[in-house]
Amino acid sequence: MKNALIVIDIQNDYFPGGAFTLENADEACKGAVEAIEKAKCDGWLVVGVQHVNSPDAPAFKSDTEGVKTHSAIATALGDAPIVVKSEADSFFKTNLEQIVHEAGITDIYLTGMMTQHCITHTALSPQASGMNVHIIAKGCAAPAKALSDLALQGLSARCDVV
Repeated sequence: MKNALIVIDIQNDYFPGGAFTLENADEACKGAVEAIEKAKCDGWLVVGVQHVNSPDAPAFKSDTEGVKTHSAIATALGDAPIVVKSEADSFFKTNLEQIVHEAGITDIYLTGMMTQHCITHTALSPQASGMNVHIIAKGCAAPAKALSDLALQGLSARCDVV
């Protein structure tokens, strides 16, 4: 068994003052930092994911403060590889599948934002189907905590939610 932690879209636009503030964003950020530190300590592959949209999009516009990875996450990630995406599924039209396959990963652990959208789409991606998928709930957030909890409950039918 070889593990990877994939940290999805913990970007400034999701925090107070950003274009799309999520409930519990600060708590999720702290949970994600803890997960990154533990994963690194345990020798796991850690990968960051950053959503970048076109300049006319409502959030994650390229070359803005909002698109940047939150500073606490960026610091925790250090020199981890960063996958840039433009769709909900972190595998879709990115090199994430290549990164995890080349590393011989059997189990992926997902955490980040938004639970009901990017976490769910990545967890259920066809490219994730050959691996065991786990969700680290304490590092997840959505527009409302109830929505995040509902998405995690739904994911528990196919993934291990920890």
